[in-house]
Amino acid sequence: MHLDFASNSLAETDALGCALAGILQPGDTLALLGDLGTGKTTLVRAIATARGIDPALVSSPTFVIVNEYPSPRQTDPPLVHVDAYRLTSADDLD
Repeated sequence: MHLDFASNSLAETDALGCALAGILQPGDTLALLGDLGTGKTTLVRAIATARGIDPALVSSPTFVIVNEYPSPRQTDPPLVHVDAYRLTSADDLD
């Protein structure tokens, strides 16, 4: 499924993150496409906040490639945040 969303403010991004957190299920993948500084990490931070994860923990994984944020609820899986910008092949994930 491909959906396009546009946000004109931090409040709109936070609301979208909250809505997405309510419908995403364990194992779902959400791909965010956008130029540097378009709010991808801000949206992930909003999703994390809605899931009870400390938003201060959320940072862009551009250089580390993957950040994993544990859920405060033992029954929920962690939120995994991947930045594939620098990846050129699947071998880069090893």
